[in-house]
Amino acid sequence: MKKLTSFAALLSGLLFLTGLWGQGRPYEGPDDPAGDIAAEREGYMTGNRVFLYFRNTTELSDWPREDVSRWPNTYEGTKMLDGVALLVGAKVYIKGDGDATTVDTIPTTDLLDIYTDPNTHTLYYLQTSYREEMDRDPTGTVEWGFYPVFGYFNENGEYPAMSNKPDSWPVGGWPAAGFTKKWPGEWDGRFGRGVRYADLETYFVVNDAQDQEYLGPEDFVRYYPRPGRYIGDLKPDVTIQRGKPWGGLGIRVETRGFQWNNPQARDAIFWEYTIANVSDYDIRDAAFGYWVDNAIGGDGANDELGFFDTQIDLAYSWDVNGLGAAGLTPGTMGFAYLESPGLPYDGIDNDEDGITDEKRDNVAQTLVGPTDGYSDLQQFLDVYKLTEEDLHEHWDADEDQDWEDGEDINGDGIYQISEYAGDDVGLDGVAPGDINYTGPDEGEGNHKPDFVEGVGSEPNFAWTDVSESDMVGLTSFRLFAVPSHSSDQHWFRGDESMWELIGIDSLEDYSGSITNLIEVFASGPFPLYQGQTERISMSELHSYDQLPGLNSEDHTAPALFELKRIVQVIYEKDYRFAQPPRMPTLTATEGDGEVILTWDDIADTKTRDPFVGNVNDFEGYKVYRSTDKKMSDPEIITDLYGTPTYKLPIYQCDLKDDIFGFTDFGLVNGVGYNLGTETGITHHFIDRSVQNGRTYYYAVVAYDYGAPDIGPGIAPSENNVVIELDENENVIGYGKNVAIVVPHPPAAGYIPPEIVPEDNPDLIGSGTYTAEILARGSLKPNHRYRLTFGLDTVATLSNYAHGLSYTNDSFTVFDEMDSSVVYHEDRDRYVGENIVYDDTLDYYALNRNGVATDVFDGIRLELDLPVETPIFDYAHSGWVVGSGDIHVTPTVRESNLLPWRYAIIFSSDPAAYTGQITNRSNVRDENDHRLSYTELLPGASVDFYVQNQSFVDSSGNYELMDIMVHDVNRNGVYDRFIDRVLVGPLTTNGRWGGTAFIIDFTNIDTLNYPRPGDQYQVDFKRPFWVTDTLRFTVHATDSVDESSLNDEMDRIKVVPNPYIATNAMEPALANASLNQRRRLIFTHIPAQCTIKIFTVSGVLVDEIQVDNPPDNGLVHWDLLTRENLEIAAGMYLYHVKSWRTGKEKLGKFAVIK
Repeated sequence: MKKLTSFAALLSGLLFLTGLWGQGRPYEGPDDPAGDIAAEREGYMTGNRVFLYFRNTTELSDWPREDVSRWPNTYEGTKMLDGVALLVGAKVYIKGDGDATTVDTIPTTDLLDIYTDPNTHTLYYLQTSYREEMDRDPTGTVEWGFYPVFGYFNENGEYPAMSNKPDSWPVGGWPAAGFTKKWPGEWDGRFGRGVRYADLETYFVVNDAQDQEYLGPEDFVRYYPRPGRYIGDLKPDVTIQRGKPWGGLGIRVETRGFQWNNPQARDAIFWEYTIANVSDYDIRDAAFGYWVDNAIGGDGANDELGFFDTQIDLAYSWDVNGLGAAGLTPGTMGFAYLESPGLPYDGIDNDEDGITDEKRDNVAQTLVGPTDGYSDLQQFLDVYKLTEEDLHEHWDADEDQDWEDGEDINGDGIYQISEYAGDDVGLDGVAPGDINYTGPDEGEGNHKPDFVEGVGSEPNFAWTDVSESDMVGLTSFRLFAVPSHSSDQHWFRGDESMWELIGIDSLEDYSGSITNLIEVFASGPFPLYQGQTERISMSELHSYDQLPGLNSEDHTAPALFELKRIVQVIYEKDYRFAQPPRMPTLTATEGDGEVILTWDDIADTKTRDPFVGNVNDFEGYKVYRSTDKKMSDPEIITDLYGTPTYKLPIYQCDLKDDIFGFTDFGLVNGVGYNLGTETGITHHFIDRSVQNGRTYYYAVVAYDYGAPDIGPGIAPSENNVVIELDENENVIGYGKNVAIVVPHPPAAGYIPPEIVPEDNPDLIGSGTYTAEILARGSLKPNHRYRLTFGLDTVATLSNYAHGLSYTNDSFTVFDEMDSSVVYHEDRDRYVGENIVYDDTLDYYALNRNGVATDVFDGIRLELDLPVETPIFDYAHSGWVVGSGDIHVTPTVRESNLLPWRYAIIFSSDPAAYTGQITNRSNVRDENDHRLSYTELLPGASVDFYVQNQSFVDSSGNYELMDIMVHDVNRNGVYDRFIDRVLVGPLTTNGRWGGTAFIIDFTNIDTLNYPRPGDQYQVDFKRPFWVTDTLRFTVHATDSVDESSLNDEMDRIKVVPNPYIATNAMEPALANASLNQRRRLIFTHIPAQCTIKIFTVSGVLVDEIQVDNPPDNGLVHWDLLTRENLEIAAGMYLYHVKSWRTGKEKLGKFAVIK
């Protein structure tokens, strides 16, 4: 920094700078009450492999707790952080009157006062929230720092607002401008109403109103940031310091944490702080920063080294010997400094992007030319990677030209789904086509970027655009050993000493010894005007890098540097990155030696990823299984460094879309992502490789196909798997795509539910079906279902309604309780190979090799369809009544267009039927040869008639088929044993419709001619017809057969027997206490019974009251006595008594420790 040695020069500079003030204005965002300790909540960031505890006070992690930070979040992970604090520092200047007996309270930003008036006072502030060394009130019970504000979370809940926990959101909506509310029931996203670009996000607000430093009765220099405002004036039930003046600096901080589970970003977590001056005054000198207390490897982390790379603004630390707590290998931890406050009024291009004094709170007023507004055009093009041809007319406040207007093609001022809305989507950030779109909102469709503080901003503009700020950059970095607690030097209660760390330019390399390190990053000093909002953001990064490189002179960390590159991409794209498909909901049903998994179709039907143009980029599903709560079992696919990187699924299915195999883009340390093998999509899986009594953790994840054309390529993203544990590794929550299951045998005497099909003798179709119960827990007892089919016509006969060849190209299942559709497949959406396409005849058909549905209401259907299109059925054609000699020949083409069930009924009347058709044109034989005029004998009479028994006419009678005699000997007379009878329909215009089949009695014994009353059936195998309806009912009584119960109790046994030290059914643990829960199981027990366990001498050890669901015949015992003591090794007896029948069973087992 330059010093002005001339007082005249100093005075001149002060007069110029003084002119810059007056930029302040009243804050226009939410009017929050004072923060309160009663609003404090704890949360966990679990959106990827970085596990981090936080409080909604801005404090991250904790010490000495162990369950607060872990990377990776597996049993191989270690603690990495003891704490992170947000630092907001400032110097406030108070005009003095020179009288030490009076109280001075008038703030000043006049540089003449500050630098020339000896009576001006300087007050130092450091606002934060941390576990130790905070400023406190005289009683020592109230910390003077940041406290969370009510209104930004569900006050009746236990968590801060989390994007994946709707019950953590404020019930009445989110605070907006002033005292208004917005968007009840939807997430208040950084980008708008319900908009979530990260896999997991948290959001909370704090202020510093409770800081009463310099406001005590003993203080003669006081700063009242909001005169006339008091703690409790907006929320009288505040629990601390009610009635005291609003203190501190008048700072409000919105905090957002982001995590992405994309393989390229899943080892990073982002924190963004939006800091506003809500006071009545400008703050002349402010600085924002972070305090990071490393804990690389966990407790005893006193062997850390660190380095700061000034080229990429990345500080990183590592364990020198690579040995963490419990002998685990800790990774490298980095902190990337991303966003810093802006200096929008100094006339300097501070961030060197070719734009001077850009702002994120200015309003778009004027359209300007492509090259207007740039102090250095070439520098702007270089920084934003543009060419001059990329520039266009733009709004003055959209300095970086990335806001995109929409295309209102029909000019009605409203974007239709078919029209491109661009960024012109209004203040709520929701566009037509989004799931939660309810119609145009303020600013939508006005072809102008919009922003209203406290309400919202359109994408790529103002608050949502990180580039629209003239950032000052990182000005201070210190890396030092944890300070001594014997003084307040470089601790938060030492406000002035902390200003020395964050308010003075100083980028220092660490040259100290190996120890437990503190990192401090900061930007400042800069002015924070009244009502002004500035940001600071950072990212915590983790990697496994080789120790020799880290400990070398260059401190190389290639994996961490690559992650920093991805982190920078996410930040520069305004915290927008590839999202996984929407998360499916998993349902698991335990069986005997099996687990049935089913999930919904929201991922493959409702996904829209704005990062790749708002398209549905869903590609497939994977199922993971583990026997440990951290899902470590499947994580066996390593990168080229040997680090576990991907999980190996036990099941995978993907779309048939020519996207398959391993990716060659977005590689994670050299390893691609498996996109599948073109199996087709299903929504269920049966795992039959499980052991009864063992606990299994399942997760289904949906994944997309990545973004190969964005930069060097973005790897496919999949849903995160979250199982929340407490410090004792008890499960306290898990994601909706996770299920925890213990397979078990059925209870003694259990009668399972069944599906009862209904007979339908009037079916036209030839197929059959089987209904199978897969997920008992999803069954709807006593519900009746109907199955119907859709048709695709292959070919038709003219002028005859039933002259067609067809296929089934769809089917639908209805729940007849409310006639709702519960399942449907068609050519646009089907499972696996259920529907096939014939490219020769251009038709779709249900697969005759078998159709198996997904699971609906706990049921799966299997359809057996013998044909795709109709064919003659020789097996089911023949005599129904009587017998005799007859020849029936189908035609090669026209039979398939008339594929019905026919009855040839013989009569004693020689003229039982007389042919109706006189026109002899276009009559064909069995080989599709056209018969000549002289070969046909119209109007002949025969002693039989033919019914089409598949259809009835308007009178309810079967349709009669017409006949035409093939006069073989051309004598003009019907000769029964020489001529042939062609059977076909009469068309609506009185012509021959086509030949269904031909009857003849040639070369037969006249004695074997059919007799009156004989009936011969001619039939075809057909797909189902539109009128075919198959019905079935679910009978699920969950009843018990008492006789079977008594018999099956003889099968009761203890597993394992003997019990030796441990067994696979006991849950896996990896905590420091190694307090594994012991267990053995009783199998095949009644669902309701009492089990008593005795020593061989008859002493009662424990008693178990079993009240299982009716189907569960398994119970665990923890090997503890009634006094909760561990049992001794030895032989034990058990006694089981059924509550229902009183049946008893005795047995024994051994325990060997």
